[in-house]
Amino acid sequence: MPRTRSSQGPSRQSVSSLSRLSRRERLAHSVWVAVAVALWFMLVYGGCDWITSQHSYRIDLGSSWEKAIPFHPAASLIYLSVYLLFLFIPFMLPSIQQVNRLALAISVMIGISSMGFLLLPGRSIPPPNVEGACADLCQVADFMNLSHNYLPSLHVGLAVATVSAINRNTSFVTAGFFWAWALLVALSTLILRQHYLLDVLTGWGLAVICIRLFLRRWQESPAISRD
Repeated sequence: MPRTRSSQGPSRQSVSSLSRLSRRERLAHSVWVAVAVALWFMLVYGGCDWITSQHSYRIDLGSSWEKAIPFHPAASLIYLSVYLLFLFIPFMLPSIQQVNRLALAISVMIGISSMGFLLLPGRSIPPPNVEGACADLCQVADFMNLSHNYLPSLHVGLAVATVSAINRNTSFVTAGFFWAWALLVALSTLILRQHYLLDVLTGWGLAVICIRLFLRRWQESPAISRD
């Protein structure tokens, strides 16, 4: 089978060369990958929001009990903590290959989400006026969420995808901590009236599917494990 071995040679050499990078080079690579994904996110998320703003077609994605959920401005601290969660990625993923695969999974998730944003634009829930210490944080959370992108919740999807990836290499206790973090982020989207329950569930499910397709299945590949 000489042809098979020669065809695998360049791929294995590429994997090995990436694995030999120093910690500083790995961190720099992770930063560049994060910038690329962030630009893709802004293009898709911002573009879909702008397109939806050009028409008045809206769908009521929630129920009456969701609109009656008590509003707690302090939940904005948990809502915005998802950006702190991203900082664990370069330190808790053991290889650049896994960072790249996570970036691919998130990028695909963002692309798929755009179809939901455009085809099922949700009707917003007007938040109450906020005063006090958390007023500015609520405004930041509302600004970053934009106005028209609801189903699926990418905020929840990003948190779940990140936790799913980094928990592959952690203890049971650490995994429980990060999953509790992701759950609190999901709940904060409801408390702050940024999303409906249907948005949360679809965002969570889409993240799990993308991670299984682009990260976990790749990790189970025999060829990669031998390297």
